[in-house]
Amino acid sequence: MRDGSEGPNTPTDAPMGPGGLAETREALRKAASVALADNRWRRWRPATDVAAVCGFVLLMTLLLIQPGGGEVPQPAVDTVAQATIRAGRDVLVEDRIATEARREVALAGIAEIFDYDSDLYFGLGDRVFGAFAKLKARKLESAGASAERKAVFQEELGAKVNSGVFALLEGLADPTDAALAINFFLNMGLDRLVVADRGILPSGAGLEIWDLGLKQGSRRENAAGIIDLRQLRRLMTARAGDAPYGAARIVRSWLLEAAQELAQDNLRPNQPAADKRRREAVAVVEPAFLRIKAGEVLVRRGDRVTASAWRRIGLLNEQTGGRTIWREVVAVAGLLTGFLLLGAIFFSRARVPLSFGRKSAYLTLTIVVTTTAIGVAMVYAGLGFADGMGFDTDAAAYFVPLALATVLVALLVDARTSLLVGVALTVFLAYRVHGDLWLVTNYIVGALVAGIAARHSRRRIDLLRIGLAVALAQAAMVPVTVTLAGHDLGSEHLPLMLGAVVSGLLVGVATLGLLPAFEWLFDETTDTRLLELASADNPLLKELALKAPGTYYHSTMVANLAEAGAEAIGANGLICRVMALYHDIGKMQRPAYFMENQRGGDNIHDRLAADVSARVILHHILDGLEMARKAKLGRLILEGIAQHQGTTLLHRFHEKARAQGFNGPEEDYRYPGPRPQRRECGILLLADSIEAATRALKDPSAAKVGERVRQVIEMRVGEGELDDCNLTLRDLAMIETTFTRTLTLGVFHNRVDYPPMANTNGSSHEGDVDSDANRDHRVRPLPGVADRSA
Repeated sequence: MRDGSEGPNTPTDAPMGPGGLAETREALRKAASVALADNRWRRWRPATDVAAVCGFVLLMTLLLIQPGGGEVPQPAVDTVAQATIRAGRDVLVEDRIATEARREVALAGIAEIFDYDSDLYFGLGDRVFGAFAKLKARKLESAGASAERKAVFQEELGAKVNSGVFALLEGLADPTDAALAINFFLNMGLDRLVVADRGILPSGAGLEIWDLGLKQGSRRENAAGIIDLRQLRRLMTARAGDAPYGAARIVRSWLLEAAQELAQDNLRPNQPAADKRRREAVAVVEPAFLRIKAGEVLVRRGDRVTASAWRRIGLLNEQTGGRTIWREVVAVAGLLTGFLLLGAIFFSRARVPLSFGRKSAYLTLTIVVTTTAIGVAMVYAGLGFADGMGFDTDAAAYFVPLALATVLVALLVDARTSLLVGVALTVFLAYRVHGDLWLVTNYIVGALVAGIAARHSRRRIDLLRIGLAVALAQAAMVPVTVTLAGHDLGSEHLPLMLGAVVSGLLVGVATLGLLPAFEWLFDETTDTRLLELASADNPLLKELALKAPGTYYHSTMVANLAEAGAEAIGANGLICRVMALYHDIGKMQRPAYFMENQRGGDNIHDRLAADVSARVILHHILDGLEMARKAKLGRLILEGIAQHQGTTLLHRFHEKARAQGFNGPEEDYRYPGPRPQRRECGILLLADSIEAATRALKDPSAAKVGERVRQVIEMRVGEGELDDCNLTLRDLAMIETTFTRTLTLGVFHNRVDYPPMANTNGSSHEGDVDSDANRDHRVRPLPGVADRSA
């Protein structure tokens, strides 16, 4: 450790390079500007940004569009496949053969429809009795010639009769006997189902008989009991001897012939009704669709090509041949563009301010592309796994680590953006793998769990815990979604759970590997990186503790104050803490030039000119920026180093210079800035000033500490140092309260007054303790708060 006696004895002993105070301030201004320059992301560049968005849309379209645009080989049936043939994309096409088979089954179940006229033979009997009654009346009236009467009789009866038989009929005393004999024969068809010919009866499907008189139908499974006209006539011939001829026996042969001629079929097919029934049955038959999934094996190498496999390959090629790839490209690109426009409108019009600038946009789009590429690769890996293990290819979709994008965006951008990205990416990746509603549900649950868990991630090991949480959540959703889909959970769903677990674990592992890459590529400092920097094992902090122990202690106290103040107003306490730990690392280059590292009453600056002392003090920021850049501490640390003094005035050295005749502008003895640009930097500036100002108190009572805190805050506000960091008056009031409580209870708390401890020589060691009060004379009170370093 260096003390005052080890410092240089002349102004020229401060090795800072050539130039005076103005040159040092300019060098510091330029160094801070270069260190904090973010020209790549500061302004939107329309030409570059539009080209980048177009490139994003093109790349995402290539990743999301369905592959397999060409036809696959179609080996002949019963040949041995020379290579495994796999479908390159999902195909859903009507299986015309299966559909036709369904229609044939439906038609086979349709019965033939027959109309049954149950009143037919009643009408024939009435006709016969009527004809013979009129015959007798005309005979009695002697109306017309015999030939005329015969013609009229034949027409009324409906059967032929020769002249001889007609004369005999007219000669009968009672023609009703003839009518009774004919009706005897006709009654044989009265209670029977009679068709014209048995050839019209269905052979196997049964038939439906519709009774025209009763207006109701009945179904018969077969044609048993149904006779045709030929059978009826034979029956009449067989029963001819039993007929009641009476006086008409003389014409019995004609009576049988007339009855057989009058016999008709009372059961007739209703072809229009049957055809209508068939059309209705065919219309309700649902087409049979053949679904071929992307990656599905149609035939394996060495297997014999079956007719079914050959037909499936043909259907796939038929669909592929008519595929309009450009329509899909335009549709996917249009949907991507629409989502980007909606996102831009959302972020530009959000009520709650979102720090989503150009850098966040590029970072988000890069994460989306990276996750999509990994997701597509995992789909193919899942297909290979399913193929090798004999699982359903549906399991491949569950291997997609979609939640990876949610975790990365949550860690590198913000939580709200991560959830929006998760939902949007779910839509596109579900399209890519032809997922259904239940797969989308699984993806969204994983994304939500990842986004929530990522908000509490601070250490690298937490990333693996996030992956485990996502894996468990996705695996638990599989039986839920399977049940909601109406399926019974079985062993065939285990591959889905396995894919969900693998994708979740991959989220943790991939985040662990990709996060440092994105931190380096976009110069981002995540909470995980901040925790690593805050560790006391960090080499730079160890070096600070060894070379400048007073500065290390001061930085630690500032870190405690800044973290407490940030947490009180909802700012990032971890950022404040790490900024504070590294804000004075530049003092390691010349630790003895700073009061907190000096021992004894000798102060090096008493022997230096004011401008040289000012150059030394200013140079610690320049040195700190260089050390932080070499150590790759990140932009946040650079901001803390460059802005923790703002544009404050080196009061002591400015007064000393004026006493020595300096008439130049006050700006020469001010830090060149910049002023704090974010709330955390403003809190750091206040904590740095207040820690030094309160340590200068002779009697640090609670009232005096509170008064000093209030004075410093009012002074910095009055100087305009906090104008650019969005700290409100309410924030400052809460910071004042928190700083006062932290200092009163944690630093300047009351201690027990221990009695003197005597040694063997009888002397007391009470005065040997180098208390804060013994060092107070080396620190200037207000208004020289900024001069504590000297």
